[in-house]
Amino acid sequence: MFTSHVSKALIGGLTAALLLIGCGRSDTQGSGGATSAPVDTSPAKGEINVWAMGIEGEHLPKLAARFRKANPDAKVKVTAIPWQDYAKKVETAIASKDTPDATLVGAADLTNFASTGGLEQVPAGLVDTSSFYSGAARSTTFDKGTYGVPWYVETRSLFYRKDLAQAAGVSAPKTWQEYRPFLKALQKEGAKWGLSLPTGVAASWQGVLPFMWQAGADLMNKNGTEFTFDTPEALEGLEFYQSFFTSKTSTRNGPVSLGEIEPQFVDGSTAALISGPWETALLKEAGGADFVKDKVGIAPLPKGPKSNASYIGGGHWAVFKEAKNRDGAWKFIRWLSRPDVQQDWYELSGDLPAVESAWSEGKLKSDPVLSVFRSQLETALPGPNVTTWKQVTAVLDAEIEKVAKGVSSPKDALERVQAKASSIGTGQPR
Repeated sequence: MFTSHVSKALIGGLTAALLLIGCGRSDTQGSGGATSAPVDTSPAKGEINVWAMGIEGEHLPKLAARFRKANPDAKVKVTAIPWQDYAKKVETAIASKDTPDATLVGAADLTNFASTGGLEQVPAGLVDTSSFYSGAARSTTFDKGTYGVPWYVETRSLFYRKDLAQAAGVSAPKTWQEYRPFLKALQKEGAKWGLSLPTGVAASWQGVLPFMWQAGADLMNKNGTEFTFDTPEALEGLEFYQSFFTSKTSTRNGPVSLGEIEPQFVDGSTAALISGPWETALLKEAGGADFVKDKVGIAPLPKGPKSNASYIGGGHWAVFKEAKNRDGAWKFIRWLSRPDVQQDWYELSGDLPAVESAWSEGKLKSDPVLSVFRSQLETALPGPNVTTWKQVTAVLDAEIEKVAKGVSSPKDALERVQAKASSIGTGQPR
């Protein structure tokens, strides 16, 4: 399971090369808030063709069999597609108008697919949007329309060496003020570095923007037409990020490849890292189950001046405009959004439910590790929903590296980000 989640995290930062992302607004883009026809509550009928990726594609037929019991005249045909191939496949299907009925979409990619005009908007009243974690629901919108229904979510929290914390007599930090003193205490217990942070590799922005959000930064203006990186809040967040390096709490040469940081965490040379639910499996592989049980602590990210926001990712369901069984597809997606079905899906796949009420029973309610991520999801945020975001993140990663290496000040870095982001544009009319 964890390899699927890690692959999705990596691929989410690479799909831009496969998508039609331009600086200007696409001619096919935007339905200006138009809505699609409603879907009734009668049972689904006919064959429903869906694409699902990775482990999800392997496990979904088991769940679809339960859907058929409630909808005997319907059959869900699942085609499993590797995550690394899916973006090009979806793009090609939309361009050729030869699509299945529905597809799983990485949350970070939905905007780009919606901008092609190949996805249908979610019918009004199909699901209760307020039932999902707000960050997940926020990532389904584009150009005044909603194009996806959240299915599962992922976010990142603080993993730390519990044994070192106990030896130092300190508890997990709850605020920015407690953050570095906590890490310094772990360093005094033998760790060379307190916290592993990204320092410029692809998708470093996912680990750095939360500092800006925690300080209260909004990365775009209210109507989504301009980027706003040149704010006091964004500067405060980036300066806080920089402070981990200047205080020698974090190394200026962060991990550059998958699996690099876990051995350092296990041997105690790095005392803390920020990662998602999949990290537990990676640490078990690196250090064993007893290591995780005895020496790994997990806590929500410390709160800054505004919040303890983390980054949110995950998967959404979308229906193609060229769907042959559009009615059945939306009914299947509505069924997948039921809390009991979300719980069943967690048991099958380990994917965290996007529906908040699904966490009210069983392991999702009682597991102490999951409770940390449940709390973190309440404040987790996605990146801006604009077609040019992948281009802007490349700029962000480059400037993050300069700050981490000490060759640029946060103020100068943000000025360059703002200038380049403004030149790239948002893909939206001003």
